[in-house]
Amino acid sequence: MSEQSIFMPVMNQFEIYDFSKHNETYILLEKHNESAQQLFSQFDSLFSLHSHDVMEILVFIDGECEFFCEGKTYTLKKGDVVIVPAYGVHKANVKDLHDYERIILTISPQLLADFSASSPSLHENILSQKTQASYVNHLDNKSFKDILSLLQEITDKIKKGEEHFTFTIHYLLFQVLQVIFNPTSSLSEYSHTEEPDQRLAAILEYIETHLTHPDLSLDTVSNEFHLNKYYFSHYFKKQMYLPFYRYVTLKRLSNAVTMIKQNELSIENIALKCGFTDYSSFYRLFKKEYNLSPKKMQTRDGSSASK
Repeated sequence: MSEQSIFMPVMNQFEIYDFSKHNETYILLEKHNESAQQLFSQFDSLFSLHSHDVMEILVFIDGECEFFCEGKTYTLKKGDVVIVPAYGVHKANVKDLHDYERIILTISPQLLADFSASSPSLHENILSQKTQASYVNHLDNKSFKDILSLLQEITDKIKKGEEHFTFTIHYLLFQVLQVIFNPTSSLSEYSHTEEPDQRLAAILEYIETHLTHPDLSLDTVSNEFHLNKYYFSHYFKKQMYLPFYRYVTLKRLSNAVTMIKQNELSIENIALKCGFTDYSSFYRLFKKEYNLSPKKMQTRDGSSASK
């Protein structure tokens, strides 16, 4: 039986979760993080395949962890920073949860775009990160200590009730991103458990660029890469931990969530633009995935935005 992937929408432009030993109670900063209750009410789901509608950055401090993201697996070590793109399917395999220390950031596409617009160098470095086909940067010792210090300053301000000083907190976050994405901060080495699969990377890129095409299917992709359909189905499931159809559906639904939040198109048009052949199948899959209807999500997000 294949593992199901869970989508976890994030409410704020920026959230931070501190799971380090200096934070013995593992405070989730719930006053600041509106998504904390939803994300952590079923804690086990964080160690299953899941995705978010935001970029997630995991700063690895200690423990034993193999991190899977979009077909690649990394053995993490102190100094590693995992950069998971929005809607990237990922999970952490942890040997001992008690020893697993990390700080997690989630950053909305809107806030990331604002930061990038204000700093051409950050914009270029983020683009460069995408082209490297790696989701992990290993920082040098000084850079790693610098971001831990900045993150500690952010969490201290939030715990003291200073989260309304968004400029100060956002500026500190901006500094964190500058360090993480600066190529001079990273060492060339990083820990793959195996050599990158170039064919899988090409397949995932093909799926991404054809995601809105209704005829994207197991047949079309296997034919494109000259693979037997049954072999391709087995290969994809083995590499990605979930079936091809499930992966495509999750990606399409994630795109639909973003468009629903924008509240610019009808639900019916969104379904078609995201590659679904008809509204009824989109509705059924959406309701099954998120436990609410598309219209209910649109109404909820619309009322939240008006507050």
